Amino acid sequence: MDKEKYLKKLVDIGLTERESKVYTTLLSGRMFTAAELQRTVNIPRTKIYEVLNKMINRGICTEKKLGRNKIYEAVEPKLAMERVVKTYQDDLNKKKELVEQISEAFTPIFENSKSIVNPLEFIDVMKDKVQIHKRYINSVRNTKREMLTFNKGPYACDNEERLSEQEDEETKLLKRGGTTKDIYELREFEELDWLLESVKKSLRFGQKARVVDKLPIKMLIFDDEKVMFPLEQKIHDSNELTMIYIEHRQLAEACRILFNHMWEQGKDFKEIETELNNTKQLIPNSDFSIR
Repeated sequence: MDKEKYLKKLVDIGLTERESKVYTTLLSGRMFTAAELQRTVNIPRTKIYEVLNKMINRGICTEKKLGRNKIYEAVEPKLAMERVVKTYQDDLNKKKELVEQISEAFTPIFENSKSIVNPLEFIDVMKDKVQIHKRYINSVRNTKREMLTFNKGPYACDNEERLSEQEDEETKLLKRGGTTKDIYELREFEELDWLLESVKKSLRFGQKARVVDKLPIKMLIFDDEKVMFPLEQKIHDSNELTMIYIEHRQLAEACRILFNHMWEQGKDFKEIETELNNTKQLIPNSDFSIR
């Protein structure tokens, strides 16, 4: 028999290495005293009785008295292994009972905690532009009816790829029957050379756009349920952007009132498109995103 192979198998089913060595030694058929086992298996003298007591409790070896000495024998392998498995099954059953007791005790506590409102569940503060861009894309993707925006800098993206991704997602919203209404600041067209063409492209797919002299804040509203707007930067004129995302119907409705007020004050983009096309104040800018 490949002893090392089966020592490992005994360890795999849950015996310790010392228990495995003692058991395979006892299988030789002769009776051993503790001292003989200690020398044969090379276990420290202080540990041999501890190992033997555990094996007796497991039911895989027996202890008998022969005169003044105690002798040890292996239990028949099939019976010994069945006893090892039964020990694990009994232990598992006890743990199942404990799990049921704990579940029964803790479930009411968990259910009661659902009534506690955690503000972090519907508020998210983002400082990374990539994170802001992804949140915007997901928000448009999940919009079913309408998106309203105040468009002004600073912007979440700084490359054409992200701008294209934003435009494509808005186009998909329009194609599936949603509406988008955007209000732009006039000076944005004067300072950003990419913005005019981007708006024209969106208008061809159904975006509604108006222009005002000044917007009070950058803001996005999705289905009157979710809102995104920036937090004020400590450094004036910083190009950094911190956005807050809030899922709150009443706040979204209040933001819509502000949007409607500014919409009524705005000029239809098509009315001033010629004026914008003829402006001489366009300044090249490396920012691309309209969000």
